Amino acid sequence: MRLRALFALVPLAFVALTAGPAAADPPTYPILPNQYFVGVVNGKTADAVVYTVCPGPSTGRPGHPAGGQTLSVSRVTPNGTTANLGYTGSAANSIAAQPVSSVANTPVVFTEYFVARPLPTSWWVPCDGDGRIAFTPLPGSPTARTAYVTVHYVNIAV
Repeated sequence: MRLRALFALVPLAFVALTAGPAAADPPTYPILPNQYFVGVVNGKTADAVVYTVCPGPSTGRPGHPAGGQTLSVSRVTPNGTTANLGYTGSAANSIAAQPVSSVANTPVVFTEYFVARPLPTSWWVPCDGDGRIAFTPLPGSPTARTAYVTVHYVNIAV
């Protein structure tokens, strides 16, 4: 019986020895002053679709985003124009994302580039139509500039 147990462990030992080291976490890039960046909504830097869940008539009223959507911030190098780029300015070490609307929403704050975070299902956004999500450097400074991502809200509950 012991011999059979020993032979059962040999393949496991071989796998453990040949598997190699575990994959390392991807590198992180901290948000620092004087950097250009873009906001990213569901993988897009412009014309992103944000799905909402608004039962009943949705025209002209606010609702909540559906789950499973993401936000992130990407550092970029300007090549020619900086018209659609944000700039962290002389002081920022984080960037806050939130929809541009008359309703107060808790921002999603980023301290690193290329790290996706969930788009909050608690946000109040238009059920359908067009809008923007602002990515604002924090703390602000006279040289900081907010980046905007244009979004199209699509109600999936109708």
